[in-house]
Amino acid sequence: MKRILVSFCIWIGVLSVLAQNSKGIAPAGGKVKEGTGKTWAVVVGISDYQNPDIPDLAYAHVDAASFVAYLKSPAGGKIEESHIVSLLNEKATAGQFASALDWLMENVKEGDQAIIYFSGHGDVERKTITQPGFLLCWDSPAKVYMGGGTFGLVYLQEIISTLSIQMKAKVVVITDACRSGKLAGSEIGGSQATAANLAKQYANEIKIMSCQPDELSLEGSEWGGGRGVFSYFLLNGLTGLADSNKDGSVTLFEIERYLGDKVTEATSPRSQIPLTIGTKSITISTVDQPSLLALKNHEQIENYATGFVASVDQKTKEESKVTVDPILLEKYAKFKKALKEGHLIFPEENSAFSLFQQIKDKPFIASEQVMIQSNLAAALQDEAQQAMNDYLKADPKELRKRWSFDDRYEKFPIYLNKAAELLGQTHFLYTTIKAREHYFTGLNKRFEGERKKDSILIRQAYAEQMKTIQLDSNAAYAYNELGLLERRFNNFQRAIEFFNKASYQSPKWVFPWANLCITYADLGNAARAIQYGQKAITMDPSSPISHYNLGKAYELQSDWNKASEHFATTFQLDSLYFNALFQLGLMFKNLGNNTQAEYAWIKYSQLMEKDPWVYYNLACVYNIQGKEEKALQALEMSFELGFKEFNELETDTDLKTVLTNPKYIELKKKYFQ
Repeated sequence: MKRILVSFCIWIGVLSVLAQNSKGIAPAGGKVKEGTGKTWAVVVGISDYQNPDIPDLAYAHVDAASFVAYLKSPAGGKIEESHIVSLLNEKATAGQFASALDWLMENVKEGDQAIIYFSGHGDVERKTITQPGFLLCWDSPAKVYMGGGTFGLVYLQEIISTLSIQMKAKVVVITDACRSGKLAGSEIGGSQATAANLAKQYANEIKIMSCQPDELSLEGSEWGGGRGVFSYFLLNGLTGLADSNKDGSVTLFEIERYLGDKVTEATSPRSQIPLTIGTKSITISTVDQPSLLALKNHEQIENYATGFVASVDQKTKEESKVTVDPILLEKYAKFKKALKEGHLIFPEENSAFSLFQQIKDKPFIASEQVMIQSNLAAALQDEAQQAMNDYLKADPKELRKRWSFDDRYEKFPIYLNKAAELLGQTHFLYTTIKAREHYFTGLNKRFEGERKKDSILIRQAYAEQMKTIQLDSNAAYAYNELGLLERRFNNFQRAIEFFNKASYQSPKWVFPWANLCITYADLGNAARAIQYGQKAITMDPSSPISHYNLGKAYELQSDWNKASEHFATTFQLDSLYFNALFQLGLMFKNLGNNTQAEYAWIKYSQLMEKDPWVYYNLACVYNIQGKEEKALQALEMSFELGFKEFNELETDTDLKTVLTNPKYIELKKKYFQ
């Protein structure tokens, strides 16, 4: 059975001789003396994504692990484990991927070979020059790719160009750009657009793609017991089956012909035709004859990945011989433990950051300082990314944390500030991290300002978000936040401008559309509010806030039936969305269904027992139903909780008969002297 695979497998290799031996991936221009270069590899494979709205893959992680095992084998050149970073599934966060690439660029020297292999999804929400596409890491959001958890092709281009031009390395990029499953950019061909941009030559690199940008790539159990078809035949071809002239080397032309024949035949009647770009005569691997013989005799373990997962914390042989102060070793062990347990900065004692400061300049970690420094920066980013992801997917729990001014947000600007400090201003992620630092700083200012009802803090929050978009003009999350802030100042037209910018940057993100709905309701424009509310729930029918805002729009139009329908749906989707229950009571009352209104408000009062308005409204429906004694009891409860709208009370026709009751006169004297 053939299955559709969506994956990006990127292998960037400097075409130089292997340090270990002359077999495996070969240098440009043919054979060179052994020992003139080293090989370093970063291998990423993601099948099981964190976000359930991103379709999982079956064998992307297996393909990645198989590629690592190939590199370690005689066929691949016996690359040392200490020269390989492998990130599979949940280990492959965007922060960790960037950290691994830092390690790669730090170690690669002129004449070395650099390999980057990424197997997973690729997509883009909007086809623009500023958004050429993203590799979706394990912690990628299902929408709003600019919100993090992704690796932009603009960064990949920078890395390839640095390796090729600045480091004078000849680079090979192999991509398995396979597309299936519904992603944020599916309707605009986001995966295809990303694949097409990957096929462009950034510097002097050679590229091999699994298929044409408008084709699909397959995976299935019939290849190697469960592999992507391209990856499976790629390793077989590099091992030597592609060596058509039997000269002991595989050229770009030979691998193209081999993959074209094998992949095309294996995937028929579907069309999957691999593509190569670059000098066809260039040698991309040399052949280890025993490995080739074993492959021909079907003795090779088809799944190279058996039992292998490389560690990102390997020590070189030279390092193991160094005599180190036991106290420093203990601190290093504590650092790794703190990093693993997420004890990053607070409390400061024995935190990963404080321990790193104590050991960072010590000679015994000199060779791996960049790696552990980048890992710490990655961990600091990862935790903030989780909060960002929950918000971007409109998680009700995350929204309640924001609405309740959760103090955990206070640490995120500090985390991101330290991450940027660790990476330095020349790092390709520095500006992006600083933008998110300003975003969280602004968010905390807004929380504090709303809690203290301090407009100065709200304006400071606004200034922080403006700094965010100055650093990252594609930051949909910051435009959305600016729109919310403008609503706080009742600048509804300006809020609409920002929400429109957010929806332009991330057209599949539900929040900007839901916010446009409620803002047009603020302006009294029910028709436009309903238009945007319907778009929001079409985009995400499970979004409680979208249904709530659409209910408010219908309420503005006095369509009590539709309003009550959406308020009820809101509460069904999120049983802690108390305002929906309150509004539902109002709609039932407007429809003359006082029994249902009573039920809704009693349930609301059980959840929000200190809200005076619910008891006031209960008094109204009780009195309408002729339950005057219960109405008086509800009114007294309302007064005790601080109800102060005396003029509204005295003119409310729903309470007309109660207002002449002697008990009410006594209550009025007691509470409204």
